[in-house]
Amino acid sequence: MRCRPFLFLPVILATIASVVFAAVTPEDVERIRAAVPRQASVKPSKKHKVLVLSYQSHGPGREAGEKALEIMAEQTGALSLEFVRDAKELPSVMVPEYLKKYDAVLVNNSTGGRGNADNGKTLVENLDDYVKAGGNLIGIHAATDNAFGAVFGGFFSGHPWSGKVAVKLDDPEHPLCKAFGGQGFWTSDEIYQFNKGVYTRDKLRVLLSLDMDKVKKRGGREDNDNAIAWIKQHGKGRVFYCSLGHNPRAFHDPKIVRFLLDGIQYALGDIKADATPSAKLDPQPKSVLAPPEPK
Repeated sequence: MRCRPFLFLPVILATIASVVFAAVTPEDVERIRAAVPRQASVKPSKKHKVLVLSYQSHGPGREAGEKALEIMAEQTGALSLEFVRDAKELPSVMVPEYLKKYDAVLVNNSTGGRGNADNGKTLVENLDDYVKAGGNLIGIHAATDNAFGAVFGGFFSGHPWSGKVAVKLDDPEHPLCKAFGGQGFWTSDEIYQFNKGVYTRDKLRVLLSLDMDKVKKRGGREDNDNAIAWIKQHGKGRVFYCSLGHNPRAFHDPKIVRFLLDGIQYALGDIKADATPSAKLDPQPKSVLAPPEPK
């Protein structure tokens, strides 16, 4: 009797998925713990309450990000975390009376974010109001792959680069770039391209971007401006975003984890840093390119 190959297709796909989207292992957790600083760069003014939206993602970075945040809170004393892991809870938590209890909202590698909140406004409108009134916002990787990109300052429009990539420091003297010691670097991750309509250096202080001199694929932006991390002032609130973190190994890297922690401390007000948009700086910072690709 002849075999019918399509009967085995679901098994094959499930096996592939289990490899690609494997859960964070105990070894990963130990590497994350080793990467997280034992203390914050600046002594926290208090244990800040942070609402972490960590409800869905297409890869393993969300779970690794959660572990990194939990260990940050444990080791530095800078954070008190509450996690929302079910998107069905968003309409009830993304409302003014709930959000006002928190010093910041952190969107951890989560896509989605569309829909209405319980008060009739959209989730985005409530988040926008929260930040403009003085709340703060932090995003890791897929935080811009949803409606919240309007508040962060850029919408995901594809990820042409995946694997080993070169990262340059756009603002090497900026306080939040201290983790990298004035040197560009290489990492393995999924790198986002941002839309042409919302993302602009006229409104954002870009800290890291893709070193386009060392990539073969140019992407879809004519200006080749492919940012990786930025900050901005949004009304009375502060915003920090970094697109690294699809690959859980990003959270194994002490420099990247320190950068994320410093960005979180900036958003919470513990680290003081200038958020003047990049395009308005005079003179312009001299960016530092990544070194040659390691062999």
